[in-house]
Amino acid sequence: MKLLLLGINHETAPLAVREQVTFSAGAIAPALQQMCDEIGLREALILSTCNRTEMVAVGHPQDLSRLGDWLARYHNLESTLLQDSLYSHLEEDAAKHLMRVTSGLDSMVLGEPQITGQVKAAFAEATAAGTVGATLHRLFQQIFQVAKQVRSDTAIGQHLISTPAAAIKLAKNLFTNLSDCRCLLVGVGDMIELAAKQLLDAGVTQITIANRTKANAISLAERCGGEVIGLEQLPECLDRFDLVLSATGASLPIIGKGMVEQALRLRKHAPMFLVDLAVPRDIEPEITTLRDVYLYSLDDLQNIVSENMDLRRSAAGAAEAIVRDAAITYEQGEKSRAGQDLVVRYRKQLEDLKDAELAKAIARAKQGDDIDLVLKTLATQLTQKLAHTPSVGLKSLIIDGDAAAIEQAKTLLGLNQDDTP
Repeated sequence: MKLLLLGINHETAPLAVREQVTFSAGAIAPALQQMCDEIGLREALILSTCNRTEMVAVGHPQDLSRLGDWLARYHNLESTLLQDSLYSHLEEDAAKHLMRVTSGLDSMVLGEPQITGQVKAAFAEATAAGTVGATLHRLFQQIFQVAKQVRSDTAIGQHLISTPAAAIKLAKNLFTNLSDCRCLLVGVGDMIELAAKQLLDAGVTQITIANRTKANAISLAERCGGEVIGLEQLPECLDRFDLVLSATGASLPIIGKGMVEQALRLRKHAPMFLVDLAVPRDIEPEITTLRDVYLYSLDDLQNIVSENMDLRRSAAGAAEAIVRDAAITYEQGEKSRAGQDLVVRYRKQLEDLKDAELAKAIARAKQGDDIDLVLKTLATQLTQKLAHTPSVGLKSLIIDGDAAAIEQAKTLLGLNQDDTP
């Protein structure tokens, strides 16, 4: 049995294809059972995220094509739709690939930490479904150790590469304690959602959401534990906030220089930190001429993100080395384990043969047969049966003329060079 992996990801297929082979959380357990039953797999796991769908299994190499056929059949697709997008790995290559994936080295965003949690969730689901056996359990425990080592021993995840995260890091340079800051998020899109999460992670507790349609902001405000205001309230409320992040779809700026000047007067020129994450801009760039205002645009933040991405790429080399060494260690361990199993099976075979012949000898002795004859017969039978299979194999090697195999056999059997038949 071999470790198998078949998958499709953001590098091999567009979103239009990837979204057709995803598995919802509730569907994975029955899908695993179906996959194992139909293909005859001993163990299996499915990892399904927005950027990849991968199936990990313990089976025969020919099962890789069956996995591809099953994936297409399960999602009611023609197998030809997927064949150019699928990739596969065996044994050490499969283990190494999974280590890279779990460590964030194969992600669309290099070093992103979410994938580790997603792999852990996939492992937990497969374990609950009863499709994780000894092989996958050993493998994934080592994978999680590798991911942890990559995080702790390299800088792969230490440099912020989302624009909201970069903005918040800059804000920390201005404000001693972000938890004391009053924050305003303008808009309710994906960028604002991410900014809200980053603010909460940074310890911010005073968050207000401003949106043209208040009803659309209520859900986000509830998750943040904050309040909602309308965009029309900005002129009268802006002075309340130390940190403002804006990302709307407005065609014209919604925060102008005059509005900020008024807010500064009311704040007695306490500093304000403004971040414009919108295209077109939400905040008039002329604001930078005002004292006590710090304004960062998307371009400003993108420069920081690009620098941080370069730092992550530099750290990736060390991470790859950790993964490479771990994959070799895994493969060596599996080979050693397979060898131990072979030795155990061979010794059991000999023990069974010995027990069978000894039982016959004891029976003859109890019947009164001559003890010397009983022992000679026992020795002869044991010798013949122990030598039979190796002798047949040796004769076959000699007939084939496989010199290298003959030398290996001689070493295995403890024979000298001069003992060649």
